[in-house]
Amino acid sequence: MVSGAAAAKEIVYGLTPPEWSFVGVVGGLAIGLVGLLVNVVVNVWYKLQQLKILREQSK
Repeated sequence: MVSGAAAAKEIVYGLTPPEWSFVGVVGGLAIGLVGLLVNVVVNVWYKLQQLKILREQSK
C-alpha cells in the first residue's frame, strides 16, 4: 500500500510541462485574487479610519 506522502510525490513528479504550466497559471490567479482581496480590505479599513477621524475633528 502506498502512503499519502508517497502518492503525492508520485503525482508531483509525474506532471508534464503543460500540466506544470497549468498549475502555474492557477497558482498565479489564486495569488492575484488574494492580493486583490487584501487590497480591498485595506482600502475599506483606511476609508473607515479616515471617516472616523473626520467625524472626531468636526465635533
